[in-house]
Amino acid sequence: MGTQIRISREDGSLPCEICGFPTMHVAQVVADDGTVLGRTLVCTTCQRSKHRPEPAPVESEAPPDEVPAG
Repeated sequence: MGTQIRISREDGSLPCEICGFPTMHVAQVVADDGTVLGRTLVCTTCQRSKHRPEPAPVESEAPPDEVPAG
């Protein structure tokens, strides 16, 4: 499964220096066996807005939408 980042619901949050929202959390980095490897800061707003690779386009049998000329 790999390492996980766990954010506690009980701990508070801080304002993020990048986005300004109060969504910066101290999170635990946890190994597969449950051992806490360390801590890191995670902004849940900035993580959501990071660009992720677009999925590959799927070819469909339907023709693309066309606008009639004229």
